[in-house]
Amino acid sequence: MIRRPPRSTQGVSSAASDVYKRQGLKKSKLLFGGYKIEKCPFVCITEGTLDAMWLEQNGYPAVALLGAHLSRIQQELLIQLPTDELVLCLDNDEAGQIGLNAAMACISERSVVSYIQIPNEFKDVQDIRNTNKLENIINKRTFFI
Repeated sequence: MIRRPPRSTQGVSSAASDVYKRQGLKKSKLLFGGYKIEKCPFVCITEGTLDAMWLEQNGYPAVALLGAHLSRIQQELLIQLPTDELVLCLDNDEAGQIGLNAAMACISERSVVSYIQIPNEFKDVQDIRNTNKLENIINKRTFFI
C-alpha cells in the first residue's frame, strides 16, 4: 500500500470560509445559551461560556455575554428572557467590575437586577468549585436599587 502525502490546504478558500472571515461572529448580537432559558425565578449572566456552562451544571440557569461589555442588542435579549431577575456574575477583575457597573446602569430600569460578589481568591464563578460556597455566594447576592 502506498500512502499519499497529505495535501496542503494553504491557499485553498471556500465561499463559506470567506464569508466567515469577512463577517466574523457578531458577539454583540447574541447571548450564549439564551435559547435554552425557560421560565425561572432568575438567570445568571456571565462573561464567558465556560462560566455559564459551570453554573448550568450546578443547576443555575445562565447565559454568557461573550465579554465584559453589554451591547444594546444584548440588553434587549436579556430583558426578553422569561425570568423575574437578572443576576450579574461577571469576572472578578477590572474589566468585569467596569462591565458590572455599566450593565447595572443599563438594565436596572427595565428589570430586577442583582449581582454577586466573588471572593478575591477567585477570578470568576468557574473557579468556585465548592458547590456549597457557590450556592452561598448566589444566595447572598446584592440587589441593585
